[in-house]
Amino acid sequence: MKDKLSQVREFLLDGIESGRFPTGSKLPGARDIAAEVGASFLLVQHAVSSLEQDGIVECVSRRGTYVRTGWEYRRIRNHMLLLRPGILMPWQEEFRNLLAEELPEIRLARNFDEGMFELRVTLYLQEHRDEYLDLSPYLPEEIYDENRFFQFPFRGFREPDGRVFGIPFIFSPRVVFYNREMLAQCNLPEPEHDWSWESFIHALRQLRGRFNMDQVLNFNEYPYFWMNFLFRAGGKLLSRQPDGSCKVCIDSPETIRGITLLQELRRILQSTGEEKPGVPPASFWRGTRAFQIADREFYSQGRNRDFDNWGAVPLPLIPGGTRLTAQATDLICVRKECVDEALIRKYLHCLLGERVQNFIGRHRYGIPIRISSAMAGIDRSDPRDRVFLEEMKTVSAEYNVDSPIISTVLHNGICRIIASDDPPEAAAKRLAAAIRIVMETLRPDCSQRAEHPLPFSNNQLFYRRWI
Repeated sequence: MKDKLSQVREFLLDGIESGRFPTGSKLPGARDIAAEVGASFLLVQHAVSSLEQDGIVECVSRRGTYVRTGWEYRRIRNHMLLLRPGILMPWQEEFRNLLAEELPEIRLARNFDEGMFELRVTLYLQEHRDEYLDLSPYLPEEIYDENRFFQFPFRGFREPDGRVFGIPFIFSPRVVFYNREMLAQCNLPEPEHDWSWESFIHALRQLRGRFNMDQVLNFNEYPYFWMNFLFRAGGKLLSRQPDGSCKVCIDSPETIRGITLLQELRRILQSTGEEKPGVPPASFWRGTRAFQIADREFYSQGRNRDFDNWGAVPLPLIPGGTRLTAQATDLICVRKECVDEALIRKYLHCLLGERVQNFIGRHRYGIPIRISSAMAGIDRSDPRDRVFLEEMKTVSAEYNVDSPIISTVLHNGICRIIASDDPPEAAAKRLAAAIRIVMETLRPDCSQRAEHPLPFSNNQLFYRRWI
């Protein structure tokens, strides 16, 4: 049970997040709030004062209290960000209630950009790892028990010195969902478990002759899509070395082969790569897209839909490549500003505990990191779900991008090369050279790293210069 002060704060924060108290608006008077919440006038004043200290409201003498512009970017000491923005599941409210019961000290934020406690996706957390706490001192001992928790999804989130900046909450391989009806319309057989790249390309060509690009495949310019093909071809972006340094692999033969295959995909589809992340891929579940490369979270979204004439298989095999796919992960992480060690431990214990992990397993949202929860949640009688069980050890989260600056240069560069009709070798070498220069500039002993960050997140002049 939350104390009365927390209840008043949450009443006001809920009103701000819901839009009842919009940005710039004046809050009701303290006496009106006290009457609505059932709290004392002094307690409401205390709650409002605490929100002013947090930068959420501004108290103006003899005029009242106003909701500040930019409140959504403030970090509140007990806030938690839950699941992925833009993805709504029918069970999310039940999940929020479960966490509120298990963690009454933590407030589950809805419209804040950041929290003190968060669930973040793979690439974001790797890019911003320096902003998050090393969780290794707080990990329960059982997390290292390979009979209780999967160990392989942790690769990519442990530093060479043992620091852990993120703990997998759920993970998933990426597979190919396919529409049986659309394949049949083009006289195409259903893909087999070990289908080849040639079979995949042949199917795309046949489908493209009958359907629009966006009806064939969810081709887009975001790493969660194209990293699968780089990994599948045996390539990678950066390779973290035992001494903590990173080797640039963009110009390796394997990575160039993967980029070449992505260029082939783009040419077949005549794609501009304009599909945006976070947009629900409803076209597949309406039965109007032939192929969707996605994770088990997508499978969860498809449950109880009217359209059910679909299947799922692993990504096609690339000659000379590997079986790896880009790991989808929701990661437990804590901001460095958090100093409440007892709450950190309780937060980890809750999200890794059987009750929460079993809940996620029942709803088949990814694969829970707790083995018993995962195994109980997978429907072995359904080959579409069984493919995730069969493919889950093929995942790789080794993007090894530990800076938003490097990420911007790298990802924009890769997309530019994919969008070109020129052979990728020369452009890949120029991009690799640019990344090496950026990495040298951002070395930890560089005094400009913190004081003068380069504005690559807001403009792309630097990468255009080098590519």
